[in-house]
Amino acid sequence: MRVLLLNPPLLTDPYTDDLVVNAPLSACVLTGYAGACLKQAGLDVAVMDADLAGLDVEATREQLLAEDFDLLGVHLKFLWGRTAEIMTMLQEIKREKPRIHLNLYGHYPTFAWEPLLRQFPFVDSVVLGEPELTLTDLARRLAGLDEGFWQDTAGLAVNGEGGPVQNSPRCAIADLDALPFPLRPSPELAARRNMHNYILGSRGCFGRCTFCYLNSFYGPGTVWRGRSPENIVVEIDEVYKTTGNPSFYFADANFFGPGERGRQRALELARLLKQRDFPLVFGLECRSSDVDEEVFAGLVEAGLRDVFLGVESGAQSALDRFQKGTTVAQNERAITILRRLGLNISLGFINFDPGTTLEEIRENLDFLQRMELLDCPSTTAHLFFHRQVVLRGTPAYNQLLARGQLRPVGFTAHEGEYTIVDPRAEAVARVMGRVCRLVLEITGGEDLYTARGPKVSCCGRVGDEGRSGLGEGLTAGGGNRSIPAHVQRQEIFRRLNLFLQDFLSRLLDAAGRGELNLGTVAGFVAAGHKEIGEIVRNS
Repeated sequence: MRVLLLNPPLLTDPYTDDLVVNAPLSACVLTGYAGACLKQAGLDVAVMDADLAGLDVEATREQLLAEDFDLLGVHLKFLWGRTAEIMTMLQEIKREKPRIHLNLYGHYPTFAWEPLLRQFPFVDSVVLGEPELTLTDLARRLAGLDEGFWQDTAGLAVNGEGGPVQNSPRCAIADLDALPFPLRPSPELAARRNMHNYILGSRGCFGRCTFCYLNSFYGPGTVWRGRSPENIVVEIDEVYKTTGNPSFYFADANFFGPGERGRQRALELARLLKQRDFPLVFGLECRSSDVDEEVFAGLVEAGLRDVFLGVESGAQSALDRFQKGTTVAQNERAITILRRLGLNISLGFINFDPGTTLEEIRENLDFLQRMELLDCPSTTAHLFFHRQVVLRGTPAYNQLLARGQLRPVGFTAHEGEYTIVDPRAEAVARVMGRVCRLVLEITGGEDLYTARGPKVSCCGRVGDEGRSGLGEGLTAGGGNRSIPAHVQRQEIFRRLNLFLQDFLSRLLDAAGRGELNLGTVAGFVAAGHKEIGEIVRNS
């Protein structure tokens, strides 16, 4: 029995390239953990990471056809309309290799198992939730190493005689220390892609945010589960010894466990990390309510440099609607502490959701300006146009669907389309979406690099190699070549950043007066694009 685990190419388009909600960051080690468990069980396993290797769909198909395997496990991510391209490729593989068992796993298949099995009957099975133990049991049954029919494997969904059926659920893994460390890409490939060493120190979250499907993935009633600090540092030491790369990033949805126990665990981990004999640097993600100055000071001493903070909103009514369990005051306090400690901060932020009001948009603008978070046009544009993406599996999907506010759309109807209840807010969202995307095309992420070094955007992505849509030959003031191009670009970035803030404020005023509505969106978009063009030409 030879098992091949596939991470397919991550296909995007201009409208989904900056949407990072199709899978949590923890998904980046899902295949590695599954492979390690299969290997520990004595199975012959290999991993093909087509995305990391830079393969397109055709190259992935050719390589799969050249491989010999019995079980193909595919970590399928939701790629909006382009998911169909992956499924077409898999159908071709199954047609050429009809004897293989084709399995899908990951966050998307967990919530879309029924339409996937119904629409694509060539798929043999789908893992629901954590894949490590379910895939291992499936492979051992297929190989005849364990008793029982593979169709009865706990944690699977399969096509039965009457259509797709779900087997008995598998409990979430309680003892994370008992898992083998995940398989990792070759150090050469990781270095070529300039990657962090991703590490998962915990699973789940004690929050219950309506926009998140993390806890639904792990199963009802699942609690936050953390590895011991000792187990974590052993893996860190092993990875550094293998790669020589001292840069790590905790892919945990929430680095901190709940309450005082979570606080003490973080302090102990900081103590152990400080004892490493190499120049460790790392990043993490957390909620604003978890930011404790003593704990973070210890983590900074241990090498912490980057923090992704789940702020979500500067309006208390929106935080309450998200069931975030935090306050605006906590958001402000967390940002102040992290900034005082010299950390690079990136934000999780939702400016528009189905219940957004003009007043909340104004509160968000005031909050972002008050906290001095709008420091470059790429960051400002991302923060301003971020609209809640409602995917199947999130509490928001079910709630909005029940209230008749959601229209299931897209591939396997996985995404929910909605119109903001207040049409004035919907009009503002549509204009800002078009205007902000144009700004992002112009900056190309170059403005994320400042005198203070690389900055992380609100999506948690470092600017793309400093490329700009302006071009090296840009001249300002009608072709004044006495001004260096980089100085001209910095002036353009400064003016674009100020424009975005002023433009949003003017939109809110216009919407309040009734001038901006769903019928006048196009005119306001054209006006915004015109102002942007003038800034680029005249700076």
